[in-house]
Amino acid sequence: MPIHRPLELQSISDRAFAEIDAMVMSCAYATQNHFGRLFDERIYENDLAQRLRANGFEVHTQVPIRVTHGSFEKTYYLDLVVNQMLYELKVVSTMLREHDAQALHYAMLEDIRLVKLLNFGEAEVRGKLLRNALTEPERNQPTMRKTGWKPLGPRCTELVEHLKELIRDWGTHLDYRLYNEALIHHIGGEANCLQRTKLMSGSVTLGTHPVPHHDAELGFIVTGFTRPQPSYRQHLEVLLQHARSLKGIQWINLNHARLEVTTIEPAIDRRMRTEE
Repeated sequence: MPIHRPLELQSISDRAFAEIDAMVMSCAYATQNHFGRLFDERIYENDLAQRLRANGFEVHTQVPIRVTHGSFEKTYYLDLVVNQMLYELKVVSTMLREHDAQALHYAMLEDIRLVKLLNFGEAEVRGKLLRNALTEPERNQPTMRKTGWKPLGPRCTELVEHLKELIRDWGTHLDYRLYNEALIHHIGGEANCLQRTKLMSGSVTLGTHPVPHHDAELGFIVTGFTRPQPSYRQHLEVLLQHARSLKGIQWINLNHARLEVTTIEPAIDRRMRTEE
């Protein structure tokens, strides 16, 4: 089993959520009134859990979820589970889309329908309910789009096959950084894969930049864009102009259920082929 859940959560109805959430929000307001909004997240988490338990709720904090693939392993921790309802806590001035994405990532790992963000960092506790519309079977129907992809070396195909295996194990829609970490691990680990590449401007060495390598002169980049990003491709081309030890970059973009693989080569190489 690639996703290990010591606490198996069940999706709850909107009505059951409303009954739980009324008390959670009441206790959350009391917690913030008592502590203000300048403490670490764990202070609010522990106090909120204590108040809810005193009101007869079953509460779990820092619930682990272990994600594995072969020898790769990563553990996430769920902040707060109240009677099967998942809450993700924050202490930030403003909640961002990345906080939504993190909470939905946890809901997908648990294969549940609802998750709620609670932010103690604003003037008043703010809650945001998020709905995971996908079940595990639905997350196992990816489509692969190889836009201008070609193998620049024997390990390019191996890189794509590794990605396919991860998707078969975990499904799609999870945080793209998880897939990136797993690819780095299986291609040789950070020590061998994440190399610092020398950047040049003319004959001057400017410094080094970390680029994951799947082969001696080939790098790869994993992103999670949900909209076309032509400017990002341009930035990758600029990187290749200055990283002269690289013959190309395989750009993997995880766009929900669509896996996009694009080969980026130095512009000078393309000009030479055109002249020929």
